[in-house]
Amino acid sequence: MNLKTSIVSFMAAVALATTAGAADAQDVTATVRTWSGQSLELTQPSLEVFYTIVSKSQETPSQGGGTPVGQFGGMGTRGLGTLGASYLDPSIATLTRLFGSQAPDTIQGHRQSQEITVFREGVATQIAVARIASLAFTRQPVKDSSLPPYIAATHVRSGAMVVLTDGSRVDADYVNLGAMLLRGTAAGGRVDIPWQDIQTVEFRR
Repeated sequence: MNLKTSIVSFMAAVALATTAGAADAQDVTATVRTWSGQSLELTQPSLEVFYTIVSKSQETPSQGGGTPVGQFGGMGTRGLGTLGASYLDPSIATLTRLFGSQAPDTIQGHRQSQEITVFREGVATQIAVARIASLAFTRQPVKDSSLPPYIAATHVRSGAMVVLTDGSRVDADYVNLGAMLLRGTAAGGRVDIPWQDIQTVEFRR
């Protein structure tokens, strides 16, 4: 076998492996059940993290000695009806509400998450998304909540039970995935589900 034949054979093998990998990714499906009772079948599911980058040129102190705009980043406070926790709000509209005409220049983006982090008794465990067979979130009311009485009853702390592809299980007493959402394709088109709206999700590979 000459060098030219070897190179052609190698390139063909690489192309075949790439095609097989893409096919495997497309074959992943997910069954999702939300806290509101919806049940969805998704193809090509992925966990997406959204973020906002604030231009450093806007990092000037506000009048009255307030916090510099750059220090806000994309941080906001989610509607306290669910978690009442800080998260990265990717919405330009939110920044406009905060700063009006002084709203900083922003760059929005998102990336596919390759892992999630869960906690048990303060110990963090990172889990590769590719190893997750199913994920079930739990909710526990927060006792002695510091939130106003009219929303304290809806203040919950989220936990999770993660079953891995090898059959092992990770139980977490706390999880907060920030602005992460589950993205996939259903019969009607693309679907984006914020993680805090998911009760269970099962992946099939």
